[in-house]
Amino acid sequence: MKGKKLSVIPVMSAWSNRIGRAYILISTLISAIIILLIALVLFIYSWEAISQQRADLFTSIWNPAAGQFGILAMLYGSLMVTVIALAIAIPLGLATALFTSEMLGVRYRFHVKFLLELLAGIPSVLYGLIGVAFFSVWLGDLFDLQSGRTILTAGILLAIMVLPTIITLGDDALHNVPRQYREAAQGLGLYPHEVIIHIVLPLAKTDIAGAVLLALGRALGETMAVMLVIGGIDKIPPSLVNIMVPGQTITSKLGREIEETAFASMHFSALIFMGLALLVMVLALTAIAQHYFRPGLRLYE
Repeated sequence: MKGKKLSVIPVMSAWSNRIGRAYILISTLISAIIILLIALVLFIYSWEAISQQRADLFTSIWNPAAGQFGILAMLYGSLMVTVIALAIAIPLGLATALFTSEMLGVRYRFHVKFLLELLAGIPSVLYGLIGVAFFSVWLGDLFDLQSGRTILTAGILLAIMVLPTIITLGDDALHNVPRQYREAAQGLGLYPHEVIIHIVLPLAKTDIAGAVLLALGRALGETMAVMLVIGGIDKIPPSLVNIMVPGQTITSKLGREIEETAFASMHFSALIFMGLALLVMVLALTAIAQHYFRPGLRLYE
């Protein structure tokens, strides 16, 4: 009887593995099909703009009344807001991740990560209301602006929103570096800050890069909070580095106009094309981030 029971265990294990692999394969295929269908629908509805506007889609003039649908101003706004957000969030996020991973005890680290995950779960519209009530007023008074709803305001607000992503994933990346590397470096006489700079950060750089790319994807896709504080002006400023002026991003443009646009019109098609461009950018960033997160790329494996 014991022999029969033991012989059944490998068979059950083999069936469990097959079922698990089949489930993963089916889930992957369904996800891929959904993404392809979304891309196909966006492409079909944006084809009118692509076929008729062509290169004019990549000009800086957006004037539906005159049949001009250049999306360059929105691309510029998305780029500038994202750059500002990451320029603020990456240094703060990595510094906080280093503190939680290398200096905090296990108990305090758990509580800090729990609070950060709560912060990440706050609805974006609440961040937008905070931006309208505080950041736009504060920046308007600080720089004596006619309106505090600017590209800089949107960038600062977005930095706060992506901070939990960078901190949480950055902390995991640093914490995953095996303890023996730290102990070996300390045994050679390196100070704690030298261990972090010369050992921990280089070994964790792949996962940190993936965390930053995921935060970049989150920043590009944010709509409501940015829409409330960016100002909604479809123009590229005379000085490309002038961030104290109102602007527009792809997501804020879609949020403002898609409901007011006639279905299947050229205006509608141009807006859908912006959505398609955003999808391509986010998918590319996600694919690159997943590449960085591959276990084989870690230096300590």
